Amino acid sequence: MVLNKFRYLLPKFINKPVNFCVKHNITPNQISIMGFLLSSAAAVTLSLPEVFFYNYTKISEGFWWWWACVPGWLFFLGAYVDALDGSVARETGLESKFGGFFDSTLDRLSDAVVVVGILFSQMIWPWDKRVNSLIAFIALSVILLISYARSRAEIEGVIMKGVGFMERAERVFILLGGYSLAWCVYAIEEQYYPTRNTDWVFPTFYIFYILLCAQTLFARVSWTYKWLNGKVSEEEKQKLRQELKKKKEKDKNQNQGSEQMENPKKQTDNKKPKK
Repeated sequence: MVLNKFRYLLPKFINKPVNFCVKHNITPNQISIMGFLLSSAAAVTLSLPEVFFYNYTKISEGFWWWWACVPGWLFFLGAYVDALDGSVARETGLESKFGGFFDSTLDRLSDAVVVVGILFSQMIWPWDKRVNSLIAFIALSVILLISYARSRAEIEGVIMKGVGFMERAERVFILLGGYSLAWCVYAIEEQYYPTRNTDWVFPTFYIFYILLCAQTLFARVSWTYKWLNGKVSEEEKQKLRQELKKKKEKDKNQNQGSEQMENPKKQTDNKKPKK
């Protein structure tokens, strides 16, 4: 919801990769698979905290913190690559209902494997494996239900855009931030307070993270209930439909304008008369 306000900046960061994919005939479905594989690789590294999180002295002194960044970078790259497939589909004319379904399915699988990776790390609740598993199960259920609630509500004609705080982009960046914060606290303690051991940072963050996700799920269920039971006026519904239509047109125009700026030569060539 929050990052939607900055969505107009997205073309500036994805146009060059999109043009690269179009030029080299990389299909949207291939990009979706690539994003899933990167998220899976991130999940594997997240499940090995002894290698990638607690490795303060295991790697050479000039390299240790780069090694610790591997899970975060893989997770970020998976989400970044996933943002490209829609634009590539529009540019290549390969938009399809199956493509949207396939991308959405892999997004859910990506969400799931990341939670499973964190589950195996035992970082959610390091004091008890059963509690750790229970919290991970709750997190996985809530995260998947957030997406399901939106897709099911939109089938019924509910305008769900912007309902709830923790949309997928927010979940990615907040999880990255929490993981980075937990590692920074650990690194500082290892460097300056080696006798201390703070295990509560990531568990505290992750429980707060789940609560935010639960708020989003509740907000979507509540909004759907109001919409389908006549508690939202027809005037407001029509207003939301018009806003959504305008937003789609605006995003389309911004994408086209950004591509023209990226490819001025192509635009000039198109204006030349054919001999």
